[in-house]
Amino acid sequence: NDNSPFQEWNQDPRINVQNLLTQRAVQSFMFLCESVRDPHSGKWLEDFLETRNQLEYHGTGAKYVVEQFGGTWDGPLVAMMEQPNDVVVVSAKRRGRGHGGWSKDNPYLEERFVEFEIDIDPVSLTNRILAVREQIAKEWETDLDVLASANRRILESYFQYARNERDKRDVDLQTTPDVAFERTAVNILNNHTGFQAQAGSPLRKGNFDLLCNLCTQASVHRLLKRFREAGEAKEVSYRWLSEFYADRVEEYFDGDQPYGRADDFLEELLLSSPSLIHQDGGKVALADPFGLAEQIIETRDDIVKEWKEEMRNVPTHHQDGVRRVLLNKQMAAW
Repeated sequence: NDNSPFQEWNQDPRINVQNLLTQRAVQSFMFLCESVRDPHSGKWLEDFLETRNQLEYHGTGAKYVVEQFGGTWDGPLVAMMEQPNDVVVVSAKRRGRGHGGWSKDNPYLEERFVEFEIDIDPVSLTNRILAVREQIAKEWETDLDVLASANRRILESYFQYARNERDKRDVDLQTTPDVAFERTAVNILNNHTGFQAQAGSPLRKGNFDLLCNLCTQASVHRLLKRFREAGEAKEVSYRWLSEFYADRVEEYFDGDQPYGRADDFLEELLLSSPSLIHQDGGKVALADPFGLAEQIIETRDDIVKEWKEEMRNVPTHHQDGVRRVLLNKQMAAW
């Protein structure tokens, strides 16, 4: 049903991994510009994309990849290539106030500034962002394996924690632990050689965290879409999970987020108590949060496999699309 609020990740720009890849490539490129003392290119990019504080933003779904340029991963890049070469005028203070034989401590001398021009070549910027995008895609192939490995350990860890709690309280009844599972993704992340400072793109840890977050959100959307399509057979699961998700989407998924929100969401779900749902005709059914968490984890595993294939094909997508336009632009300029 196309009217469903929940769609597959490749039909919804908000949860499309290709759009996140473009966003993180832009943010990583801005970081690289800052690190080589070229904040001007980053400022030009922010003005063009009509965004602010991209270096501080840790979240998915930036407006320029979701809405502004048609909701496609290459929309901002193609539009950028269409921009004419630009010049940014920068005003810088000259070193020292003294001149013409006067003391630099003279309070009557004004500060002196010099202006200089910096050329901005949008075609060149696009080319460099594409290179960063390909590097991150290659890293994400590996990082998705890390996510799959962590994913498989969540339920095992949950049961181990539950057993430990039960033994600790010396009670035979199953008790709900205060913590649902060990944060294995974070541990693997910190121990993985690929995440060490010199080994990858500059924002790799942040990239991994947001990849986990978006993958979890895409899994919830897929599951809710399936429940809705199943109709009455999955009505209870759909009602309970859609309400649980809608109440928490801003807390765990939308906007600027702290690290680890995907795990926080799954933890709250695993620690939720089963609920009685009253249906039409006086029927009462039981919603099972643990069973729903299990299905989200299984769905996340499927999406990880799909996204690995997507990342593997990124250079081909570039070559067949944006790079072809880029080459035409460069040849026209010769």
